[in-house]
Amino acid sequence: GYYYGPGQTEDQLQPIESDRVSTTLPPGSRYPIDPAAIIGGYDINSPELHFQPRAYLSGYRIPERVLSYTASIEQQLPGNALLTVAYVGSQGRNLFLRSITNLITGVATDPKTGAAIITRQYGNRFAEIDVKTSGGTDHYDSLQTTLNRRFSNGFTLGAQWTWGHSIGDTNGSNEARTAANPFDFGADRGNNTFDVRHSFTLSTLYELPFGRNRLYLNHAGGLADAFLGGWRLGGMVNARTGIPVEVLITRNDVVYRDNRTGAIVNHPILVNGTPVTTAVINTPGGGASRGIRRPDVVSGVNPYLGNGLHFLNPAAFAMPAPGTFGNLGRNALRGPSLAQLDFTLDKQFPVSEKTRLDFRVEVFNILNHANFANPPAILANAQGTGPNQLQPGQPFTAAAGGGSFGVLNSTVSRGLGLGTNRQIQFALRLSF
Repeated sequence: GYYYGPGQTEDQLQPIESDRVSTTLPPGSRYPIDPAAIIGGYDINSPELHFQPRAYLSGYRIPERVLSYTASIEQQLPGNALLTVAYVGSQGRNLFLRSITNLITGVATDPKTGAAIITRQYGNRFAEIDVKTSGGTDHYDSLQTTLNRRFSNGFTLGAQWTWGHSIGDTNGSNEARTAANPFDFGADRGNNTFDVRHSFTLSTLYELPFGRNRLYLNHAGGLADAFLGGWRLGGMVNARTGIPVEVLITRNDVVYRDNRTGAIVNHPILVNGTPVTTAVINTPGGGASRGIRRPDVVSGVNPYLGNGLHFLNPAAFAMPAPGTFGNLGRNALRGPSLAQLDFTLDKQFPVSEKTRLDFRVEVFNILNHANFANPPAILANAQGTGPNQLQPGQPFTAAAGGGSFGVLNSTVSRGLGLGTNRQIQFALRLSF
């Protein structure tokens, strides 16, 4: 099947926002309002124009397209069971992409203050400009197996296991993030945010063999059958491997090289009123405000700690050298896996020919297994001077990374469903 989608309406309307000035009026303001008085208060030569400029590349086209295909084989098994093995795949084309323009093309050093004098692609009236276009791609392959046993002799079972992989240079539609490399969308090719490598589900329901028309207590009286017969016991197991973690760093557009030592710092240094540092471009093109910078990988260091709540290892990452992009791929790491066992017990109490009372007990996550959400994965800005500051290529420490980096600090969910803590629910229903 070929599926077409127009994309998010928000993405198509945002150019309108670039044609107006937005402001919040103070309390007590009254209508009518003079727009000229509001706009006239702004310096048109200032980059602070109170709106985010946006631009669409000339190649932007809709709709997005997804080609989906599948093939399966089924086999009847002994014991009233049916096994299905299927391949399911898809390819996304013309997916939504985001980047920036008005890139930093050069930097000079103010001879008096040492501050950076930035030159931008289209001048300095604006800072970086949000760019939207299309042409992204993704690819999904999966092996999906299903085992179903029809209800027979008081027992039914269903099990599903999926191995899959989703990879691309964008998540598409409104899920697209700004590319880490504004010169090459293809550099973002990696695991998609919703990529789950393994997923398993098992559900069962068993009628306990007690009471009338059962193996045991078949001739029990009405009162004994009412309380001992007709119970059903069930359970469900849900498990999956971790979802991708996007490890990022906080990194300035421009840094300063100490001419005396070659060290990289975040601010100019003056000695006797004379700058001793030189401003250099840190990330090619800029883009600090988008928060999509990635670190370098430290070779041979395991990125996973596996030490209690300390999940990710900051020492596996380093700040890239000025003028280079980090070499860690998009969504290259995985968060903690999830596993949950649910339990159910129910019984029907006949009241009359047309009336019955249903009693049900449900226990979610009966083992109270803690299922943690992905940890914080943004490393702090560690360039500069001081005990916790690093130079490019030096591995991050826990202190330099920001303390909370890679530490599991919340569970997946507090409500009923996957990821909850142990919760017990009782239900009583009268059907007539």
